[in-house]
Amino acid sequence: MMNDQEKIDEIDRKIGFSAMKKTIMEDGAIDSRTKKLLLIASAVAVGCDACFSANKKRAMDAGISDEEINEAILVASLIRMSSGLNYMWKAIDE
Repeated sequence: MMNDQEKIDEIDRKIGFSAMKKTIMEDGAIDSRTKKLLLIASAVAVGCDACFSANKKRAMDAGISDEEINEAILVASLIRMSSGLNYMWKAIDE
């Protein structure tokens, strides 16, 4: 019976997620440092605690400051709040 990490590794071999992630996270039109902040903001926007924790650690390991991380969190929080406000508009229309 496979443990959790072995299951993850097997899935990764089948779909190539790690290779795809590595390619996407390289410097391109957007530098990899900014992409790390985008990962944090995206994790907050979709509410993925595990993604947030993992990507915050990677960002800190890359030298991204707490202030930069907190600002990315604030930007993502705007998206979460804005999407929630859509329900208020719907309630007003009913």
